[in-house]
Amino acid sequence: MAKPMNPALAVLALTIVAAMVISGCTEKPGEAGHADERREISAFVNGVSVYADEVDSEYSTLTPEQQAMLTKADALSFLIEREILYRESVKERVVVSDEEAAAGYEQFLAANNVTETELATANVSAEKVKSALRKQLQIDKLLDAKVPKNFVIKRKDVEAVYNSSIFASRGISIEQAEKGIVDLLTAQRQQAARDGYIAALKDEADVLIVSVPR
Repeated sequence: MAKPMNPALAVLALTIVAAMVISGCTEKPGEAGHADERREISAFVNGVSVYADEVDSEYSTLTPEQQAMLTKADALSFLIEREILYRESVKERVVVSDEEAAAGYEQFLAANNVTETELATANVSAEKVKSALRKQLQIDKLLDAKVPKNFVIKRKDVEAVYNSSIFASRGISIEQAEKGIVDLLTAQRQQAARDGYIAALKDEADVLIVSVPR
């Protein structure tokens, strides 16, 4: 599991909360080291069971267009990565305050244009949504703390991007383009640092893939 996640898996992050709610975001039966024998196991992550129905649920949240780009193996990889990150956040004693959790929940409702009543009508537990959001916020805070935000961007790097782009042909000076290029390079290096951090966690994790749902 040392290889960083395929960039296409970023699509899955767009549906992370919905997937966690559908697959169930309370403590899994396998988390205490005892797998639920009634469910097919797809993988073990540091002794925690990842079940095939969770992979199916994760995958089912994707649109047909997204499913054309990704496979259930990708969904399993995403679930494994999320489990590793969540356990690391617990190990690092990352805390999400009640205020942060409440704000995240309100943002979720607003972003999805849904109310608690509508969640209940859809047979979705508000408490499960809140639990899923808190876990994701915990992961986000871990990454925020561990991934650098600022990098030294050298002039030659800015010039290299400028010279390889269409800025000059459009009459845009390097001075005018500089901030945008610096922002781009910073974002690229931050993503690379994030991928490296996650890859290191995967290297340390005890991961056994049993089967991939079809």
